[in-house]
Amino acid sequence: MTKIVNVSIMSEISVGERRALILQAAYGTFVSYGFKRTTMDDIAQVVGLSRPALYIHFRNKPDIFRALMRSMMEEALLKVRSSLEQDLPLEDRLFLALSEGIVAPQRQILATAHGAELFDTSHEFGADLFLDWMKAVEEEIARELSRSEAAQVITFPSGLSSEIVASLLIDAVEGMKCRRQDIEELDDTIPHLLKLVLGAIQPR
Repeated sequence: MTKIVNVSIMSEISVGERRALILQAAYGTFVSYGFKRTTMDDIAQVVGLSRPALYIHFRNKPDIFRALMRSMMEEALLKVRSSLEQDLPLEDRLFLALSEGIVAPQRQILATAHGAELFDTSHEFGADLFLDWMKAVEEEIARELSRSEAAQVITFPSGLSSEIVASLLIDAVEGMKCRRQDIEELDDTIPHLLKLVLGAIQPR
């Protein structure tokens, strides 16, 4: 395994930077060898720390995995927000947001040697984080729908709201994801869903 940082440098950087490097090392080992085969010693060796020093930052391997999930989700959420800020039609912005929030992270993981195992691991150790993530994406989409309603780009029939429509979109995409083996097929299907939904709430 190749170290990602010189040991002498590790003593000079901040705790936050050190944790970031540990997560970078953990991601590399997880995708290369799988979660089960990766040990704390493996991660410590790659990042240039002793095993006891690694335990100062993280309690165990699941703790590192959860922190890695949070970091990846925070990065993806920035991309979701950026997608919704683009100077594009609402349908295109929503597609980009759903793609960045749901499709892209799965595509990234599945492209690795142990992607399937890492998804199983995420359900085992991070099911609550996954639910929090879906809620965060849903809230971003709901805010964008509210802004579009205020701008009279869309209008909700009685009984519907931005929150309800955003929740339905997330549920629909998650359901489609479960039915499709090919992640690219999901990316191709989302525009059809958006045409259907937006067609019902756009002013005539």
